[in-house]
Amino acid sequence: MPSRKYASMLSKAELKTIRSLHEAKGRTAEGSFIAEGLKVIEELLGAFPCSLLIVSLALAEEAKARLLHLAPKARPQRVEVVPDSFDWGRISTLRQPQGALAVFALPATMDTSAMAEGEVGAGSIPAGLSLFLDRIQDPGNLGTILRSADWFGVQDVFLAPGTADPYAPKVVQATMGALARVRLHRVADSLTFLRGYEGELLGTFLDGEDLYTATLSPTSSSHLLIMGNEGQGIHPEIASIVGRRLTIPAYPRDREHTESLNVAIATSLLLAELRRRG
Repeated sequence: MPSRKYASMLSKAELKTIRSLHEAKGRTAEGSFIAEGLKVIEELLGAFPCSLLIVSLALAEEAKARLLHLAPKARPQRVEVVPDSFDWGRISTLRQPQGALAVFALPATMDTSAMAEGEVGAGSIPAGLSLFLDRIQDPGNLGTILRSADWFGVQDVFLAPGTADPYAPKVVQATMGALARVRLHRVADSLTFLRGYEGELLGTFLDGEDLYTATLSPTSSSHLLIMGNEGQGIHPEIASIVGRRLTIPAYPRDREHTESLNVAIATSLLLAELRRRG
């Protein structure tokens, strides 16, 4: 474990900088994001360079044990052990801080400009099942969707303009470390990208085919599952080019139900069924 320092070594300026990472403007300016809790932090170490780990004295030994099994280059550049009396409210986004916070570097780019400009080559589109998120705005929903994508082996997730920042603290926490394994791509122009996608476009609609009885091709070929905005669904212009319109039926069918499922729950159900089909 790197050399340990105490709370006095965390300057007011550093604490202010960490707090600025709560907001998108600060993350962009610093090129960094934060994660909290030893489990999430451990998942992200190695996937993203970590410049600083702050851990409470009560968790110092556990943190040391978790770091020892990592390759040296995957470990935090700096570790600060703070007293148990440390005021985590100064830097934490959680109502109940977990006694560990790390600062990670943002990836250099998530741009799909080549794809967005229509320069989609045979090797540009990932094989198998991928996700396209159309203006998913709730951080909890986005984080849960990324966690489900990780669970069901979806490696590539495309983010349309208007989608929440995947490196916002609430999203990072909800992913439970999935950011270490799921590749994220920002799309500059949704329609241009989707029209150039060399695979089947799937989307969810209230008037779509029953997911459980529809005939679907194997997900080993290129498929893009499009999930729409929480309140508005898939944008009408995108809906017009979706090849397969699916719906998750409510049960029993002859009874009134809530208007729709939460988008994160719907995504999980769709991925589970698509994977079950092979």
